[in-house]
Order: sequence, then C-alpha cells, then structure tokens
Amino acid sequence: MNFDAFDLHPHILDAVSKRGYKALTEVQCHVLPVAMLGQDIMACAQTGTGKTAAFALPLLNTLVGQALQQSKVAEEDTFNQYRSELKVLVLTPTRELAIQVADNIQAYAQCLPFKTAAVYGGANMNPQRKAVQAGVDILVATPGRLFDLIGQFGLDLGCVTHLVVDEADRMLDMGFVRDIERVKRLVAVEHQTLFFSATYSEEVKALAQKMLVAPEWIDVTTAATASKIAQEVYLVDKRRKAELLSELVGRNNWQQVLVFVSSKESAEHLHSELKLDGVKSAVFHGDKTQGSRNRALEEFKNGKLRVMVATDVAARGLDIEALPLVINLELPFAAEDYVHRVGRTGRAGLEGRAISFVSPQDKTMLSEIETIIEMTLPCITLPGYEQGAPLPARYRDVTTKPVKERSHNKRKYQEKRRSESKSGQANATKSSGDKNRYGRSKNRTK
Repeated sequence: MNFDAFDLHPHILDAVSKRGYKALTEVQCHVLPVAMLGQDIMACAQTGTGKTAAFALPLLNTLVGQALQQSKVAEEDTFNQYRSELKVLVLTPTRELAIQVADNIQAYAQCLPFKTAAVYGGANMNPQRKAVQAGVDILVATPGRLFDLIGQFGLDLGCVTHLVVDEADRMLDMGFVRDIERVKRLVAVEHQTLFFSATYSEEVKALAQKMLVAPEWIDVTTAATASKIAQEVYLVDKRRKAELLSELVGRNNWQQVLVFVSSKESAEHLHSELKLDGVKSAVFHGDKTQGSRNRALEEFKNGKLRVMVATDVAARGLDIEALPLVINLELPFAAEDYVHRVGRTGRAGLEGRAISFVSPQDKTMLSEIETIIEMTLPCITLPGYEQGAPLPARYRDVTTKPVKERSHNKRKYQEKRRSESKSGQANATKSSGDKNRYGRSKNRTK
C-alpha cells in the first residue's frame, strides 16, 4: 500500500516522496487510518519501523484541515496568513529522540505553514524558549524541559488537542509516569492521545488503559528483533573483550561500529583501550554534554570515527542510516534493552548485524535475552579465545576481583536509569614506540 491511498494533503505527499518513502510499513498501515479518524491509539512496534511518520503525517493532515476549515479565503492565502498555535505535543524520553522526531516532522511539513520546535534538557534554554514564544504548532519535548518552560515562562498547554507519548516503555523506566499524567491534565479537555511503545509490558498496558479513551490497540511486533538482523554470540573471557573488539575491527576493517557497554565507567575505559590500539572512537553517555554527544554522533555518521562507545542512553532515539554493525561488549542490565540496542541496525528494511560478547558470568542474562527474542543465538569461539586458553602475559600479572552475575532487578535498573539521566542533564547544563603500555601492538588494526 502507498501513501497516496490515504486522503493526505498533496503537500504532505510531496514531502513524503522527497524523503524517498514508497510503500507503507506495517505500523503505518495500521496507525494512519485510525489516527486520521481522531481515535486514541496504543501501538506497539519495533524500533526503526516508521513510527514517527505513522503519527506525524495524520496529525499534520488534521492541522491542514482545521486551518482550511476556519479560513474563508483561498488555500494559498490561508497558508500565507496562518498564525501558529500550539496544537500538538510529542513527549519523548531522551534529547536525541526529541531532536530526531522534530527533524522528521519538519521535513514532512516543509511545504506547510506549521512550525515545529524541540525542547530538551542539557542545552541552553533561551533559544528554545524564544522559539516557543515566537509561535509553534508542534512541540517535541522531554518532560523535564517541558515543565521548566511551564513553571518559569508560563507555557500554556490548554490548546493542545493532540498528545503523543513516544517510547512509552522507556518513559516509564525513567520514572516519568507522574509527568505524563500531569501533562494529560494540562492539555485541552477534548484531545486525541497516541501511545507508542517498543515493548508491551504490563506497566505500559496499565498506563494506556488509564489515560486513553476507547483506544485502538495495535500490535505489529511479529518478532522481538528485526528478521533482517543477523545475530550471534562470541564467547570470550571478560578480561579480553576489549582486546577481541580491537582485533576484529582491525582484521575485518570495520569502519562504522556502534558498541554498547553497561556503564559510563566502562565506556570511558573502553575508549582509552581503543585509543591505545589506534582505533578512532568516541564515547556517548549521560555525563557528556549535549554538544559533545552531538559532535560524536556527527563524526560517527560522517565516517570520521570507526567506533562509537555508548551506554543505553543511545539505545533509543539514534537513527544512523544504514548502520552495518552493533556490538554488545557488555549485555544490558535489562534484557528488554537488547532489542533496542540491536534495533539501531537493520533499520528501514535494511540488513544489519549484531554481535554480543558473552563471558561465563553473562550466561544468565543471555538466557533471559533469548527468551525475550524467542530464539537461540549461535555461539562462536574464535581461535585463541577458547575457554581455558592461556592468557596473554599482561592479564596474568593482574589480579582481578570475582565478578558477580548481574540480575535484572527492575527497581535497581530503573534507579540506575533515572540517576544516569539526571546526572547527564545536570552535567550538560553546568557546562552551558611499537608497543603500547599494555604490550599491545599499535599497528595491529592497520
């Protein structure tokens, strides 16, 4: 099915065509007709399946209809004389997702008079405040910055008739339930609410039932991870994961690899290790300023960096075109996040690859992940990295502490997420020769 099968305004269809969109994705086929009727929706779909267009296109079409209905002049004059008023609010859990969603909506509305703005923490508030006060029709916001604008500058949500909650499961993980409920009370009494989530937890269902009125329940998750993503496990000693990563990058001449770790400390340590091996990399986590994260992402996209090391703050909201490979150097604290990490590759119907480095201490987490994705991942042991193989001299001289198996304790996981998010925003706002020292060859990755 194509987009012209729906009664979308020609300007919207032109913008969609310029973006190279042809056939609708499954989530778009299900959401578009229901959203255009003004009905509440609870939609569950995988990352990278076109959720933004699924809600943005019908909402833009609704705004066009309202503007033309209220005007008594020709369409061209209506657009020229149009004055913006906040009608659509999109809530997102992270800065990167807010920026991405706003950019996409602006592209869809490029031939329309509607203005879109993104507001988020970790960046100077004044430009965001001025953009909102100048007039916007669609506001994409993270909860913290939204309430800053409401509390400090009197932002009024009383005319918002369309509320979108994107990545609802992540919003709940980060403790934004009360913020969502508060926003619901601040918007217009009669409004449409669209919930989107990558996973269908009981908590998400309960919140949707509480906030939505006679919603259409849409579930297009045919599998927990995209079918075009090749997934495999490399068995390796915990101490040798960084070594194996550098060796694979060099041996295979990988040029664009997104590597996930479980903590900010692990990210910084791995970045140092890669630097010693001559691999160009950057880190992406909650303690980095927004400017630093933006630079790292742009350099990674442009091919200036071979590796970007990230925590789960990058597991959602990053849309890197044709990203070929994701590596889980450390498995996530919550098994569900494996789906979101892997979803950074194989997007928009393209093929992708995901590799997880698994040590004996990770076996319990691997089992939970395999249960969620409903498949057993093939395990590979590379020559020289077999269990019990002699360790290189640098490891034999180091005394390591026993590593406890990590469990997926829901409360600890949520507290960790909130802590990382708050510390990241606070820090970002405050800042508004042949051998290396480990005996590792510097030329190994050439």
